[in-house]
Amino acid sequence: MAGATQRSETTVRSAVDDFLSSPRLANVNTARAYAAVLDRVASDVGTGQLLAEVSGDDLAEVVEREVEDEQRHHRIIGEIATAIGEGIAWRNDADTVRNMPQGKPLPNLEEVTKRFLAAERADRKQLRTLRKELRPFRDTTMWSLLVEVMELDTAKHILLLTFIRDHLTRGSG
Repeated sequence: MAGATQRSETTVRSAVDDFLSSPRLANVNTARAYAAVLDRVASDVGTGQLLAEVSGDDLAEVVEREVEDEQRHHRIIGEIATAIGEGIAWRNDADTVRNMPQGKPLPNLEEVTKRFLAAERADRKQLRTLRKELRPFRDTTMWSLLVEVMELDTAKHILLLTFIRDHLTRGSG
């Protein structure tokens, strides 16, 4: 019975801290990314609130704000893309969009890019493992949703770093 009492006295902050100190989050980049999201969620829900008292409505409200923030981000990116497109069309100049420069890259840039790419791929592997571990709790907690969001963000980073790596490889060859 002592374990049940202890669990019911767990605060949101201590639950987040316990999760972040898990050996599964040994990768510093993964831990940092989770900490940023979970700290924001904990703050929104209430860090001192007992975890057992956090309602589904509270979590739904936090998720709704996160979704709104993501939609705002995509809207802003869309507006920027539209503005760039209008600027290109307005100038009607062949030199408006130039090829990326093929000059000599900064020393070690290719090596650093490859290290970041390796770290992101390691994160992707850890996130997949974590998603599988959370499968039994998919419908009862928000953790699986947060892992899926982190997987999407990691995929974006891999795409960007792969582009940079390939560009550097073409430029130095």
